[in-house]
Amino acid sequence: MKKIIPLIALSFICVLGNAQEKTLNEIALFEIKNSGAFIDKNKDVDGYYFYYEVDKLSKDEREYAIKMLDNNLNEIGTKSYVDQKNTYLADSKFNNHALMFAMVNKKEEQYKLVTFDKKGNQAEDIIIPISKKEIKSITNMERTGAFNLLFPVDDKGFLFNSMKENKKMGYSLKYIPTDGGNSWGFNSAEDVNELMSINPIEANEEVVVALQSAKKSATAQSVDLKVIVLDIHTGKLLFEKEYDRENNPRLVTNAFLTQNKKVVLLGEYFDKGENIIKDDSKGLFAQILELNGEDISDFKVSWEEKIDEMMPPDSDGKKRTNTYVYFHDIVRTKKGNYYCIGEKYRKTVSLSGVLGMTVNPYGATTMTQLTITDAVIFEFGSDFSLKDIKVFEKGKSRAPSLTDFGSPQLNAHLLKASGAFDYEFVQIDTDRDRFYANFIDYERLKGEENKLAFKTIIYNDGKFFEDKIYLSKSRGKIQFRVLPAKLGNVMLMEFNKKEKTLQIHLEKLNM
Repeated sequence: MKKIIPLIALSFICVLGNAQEKTLNEIALFEIKNSGAFIDKNKDVDGYYFYYEVDKLSKDEREYAIKMLDNNLNEIGTKSYVDQKNTYLADSKFNNHALMFAMVNKKEEQYKLVTFDKKGNQAEDIIIPISKKEIKSITNMERTGAFNLLFPVDDKGFLFNSMKENKKMGYSLKYIPTDGGNSWGFNSAEDVNELMSINPIEANEEVVVALQSAKKSATAQSVDLKVIVLDIHTGKLLFEKEYDRENNPRLVTNAFLTQNKKVVLLGEYFDKGENIIKDDSKGLFAQILELNGEDISDFKVSWEEKIDEMMPPDSDGKKRTNTYVYFHDIVRTKKGNYYCIGEKYRKTVSLSGVLGMTVNPYGATTMTQLTITDAVIFEFGSDFSLKDIKVFEKGKSRAPSLTDFGSPQLNAHLLKASGAFDYEFVQIDTDRDRFYANFIDYERLKGEENKLAFKTIIYNDGKFFEDKIYLSKSRGKIQFRVLPAKLGNVMLMEFNKKEKTLQIHLEKLNM
């Protein structure tokens, strides 16, 4: 699980010292609602934002503010915003030139989408009604905090993904442009007698790739998956690919568009007739498609026959056949190779779960857990043939399973949203053809106190290097957090709850 405790309360931000370090002192108490980094399409950081409550204006109204800093921690500006006390922030995303907040007000039965540009100028709010049936589903999401409402489209707009009432429950996918383009919507059919949802996994200047799921009921032990590909400009359906249990069961996890505008789908494949909810996958696949859905190639690599043979032992020297990999990100180098960044995990028995002492994000007690271990990077050729696997030592993390009966892969994909993995982000240096994969690592040391480290795996000219910065662990009134920073740096935040101060500074990595 994540070792960094989220910030709960901060103080008004003012500047002391140089631009690479700030002390944020108290002027008036406020509660932080959200904070994060502005990350551009090359995964570099342009700056930071803090969204917080400033004052109670009346019984029903609250004043909020959004403070923005550049990537050197210089202040860009602070903008005030007034809303009802029953409105809360569910999600926020940045698309290189605009920041969107998805607000929920169950009393008013509505979503409100609030947008600011990088200078803090506010666009017109967008109001989306919510039915009472949809509010019940929102309440379920509140328990875990795993809202999946916004998906950024770099330099173009945002996708807003919400539930939609039909015979049971469906979905509504709305495209909201920020570049002057046209908005559009793509909805599930009104008469479908299934529970349906959609999850965008890629959006770019040409297409939206989304994974649609359909179940007969909330407790159904089988799900039908379909890949939906839409024209980003019009919302027109370009093609769909069904991966049904009887013929071609697959779990698609990543997608992207190649330079010559081919759609690439990555994920795990199963044998015919297997259930992706219960059964273990047989390996990884990479499927390349034309924009009309025509197959170009479909490359598979088996866990047992290929990956297990190539996979180096775990950092403890053992080689386990029940170990899987969760891939977080994909980087394509100028040489045409693809590097998939992930973490090894396996499903194990949880002693504390057996004793009823731990609960999962949904408040249920489970007897199993995901044990997450080393970082791993798979190298694929331009044709997606597996060329090499690199393993990097990292301490173990554990997360209670969402279900004891689900497959390890299903648990991994569901637990990702609740912060179960140690991966933080990747940065790409396009000029030097480098990338930096970053993790939080909990080092268990013999004879001395365990340490928390920010671990970076650096790819440079076909070789890998490692660097790390030791972090202070949150204790009592002192809390810490790590955010991405401009290329070659990391931003460290230290909140002193007693003194009501926040110190932030940029720490340079050894590149």
